[in-house]
Amino acid sequence: MTTHRSVGIVYNPRIQGTQELVAQMVQRLKLADDALVCSVEDLEQIKDRHPGVEMLVTVGGDGTILRAVQVAAVHGVAILGINMGRVGFMTELSAQDALERLGQYLDDSLWVEERAMLKASVISPRQRRGGSQRHKAGPKICHALNEAVVGSGSVARMATVKVTIDGAPLTVYRADAVLVATATGSTGYALSAGGPIMYPQSKDMLLKPVAAHLGMGTALVLPGSSRIELTALSDGPARLSVDGFIDVKLGEGEHVLVEASPYVARFLRTQPPSHYYTVLAQRLGLEPGDMPPRPTL
Repeated sequence: MTTHRSVGIVYNPRIQGTQELVAQMVQRLKLADDALVCSVEDLEQIKDRHPGVEMLVTVGGDGTILRAVQVAAVHGVAILGINMGRVGFMTELSAQDALERLGQYLDDSLWVEERAMLKASVISPRQRRGGSQRHKAGPKICHALNEAVVGSGSVARMATVKVTIDGAPLTVYRADAVLVATATGSTGYALSAGGPIMYPQSKDMLLKPVAAHLGMGTALVLPGSSRIELTALSDGPARLSVDGFIDVKLGEGEHVLVEASPYVARFLRTQPPSHYYTVLAQRLGLEPGDMPPRPTL
């Protein structure tokens, strides 16, 4: 098989069968010995440099993609996801089809789906006031494909989170947490919290409290230009969680600013955009079936 795109492979070694499939893919693609083939645990080593490929194949599930996108999105590298996980909303191929159909994705004629990401910045009171220190550290910045969540740093402890949108106070939530999700993240944590499902190419943001105790529990869909400030008012420790695997402890007086990321996640696709609804129905276990016949009068 002759490749038109330079290919790298990232896999989750904790999922049974991934390493065997990767070995077969390396042989099928005739990858060189120095080609990028690594586990998600080793991605941190190349996080700050270009992976040297045009296409990054992920072998695992959505969690593997969430980690790989931290490298791929920054450098505009397209992702091809092979699902060996439980759900796989973002993946393109099943493990059974991977070897047979892999060649279709090596050509440059495919369309690329772009999905919006979020930038979450942890800002201290001093940074908010614009202090004049010459060597002060900048805010801690994380980029998310799914969501940014602010909540309590303790298990089973409710959080009090003040929310401001574009400088206008919205409300103070008393809940387990408050999350801001992308359209991609609307089928993740936000969905389990009772939020709506958004079209994956939407640039809108989703604001949703998790298990709200007091106040509004309804989700808000906001334009992608929004700047959302989340401030934990609880006495106890608070934290920021990004895509379920990046955790940042929030210090006293710190708040999180969530806005559109300058990066986008790019996915290689062969099916038309409308195929998303077929995948959605399959992943949620919905049965399309036929419309029931109308009763005769």
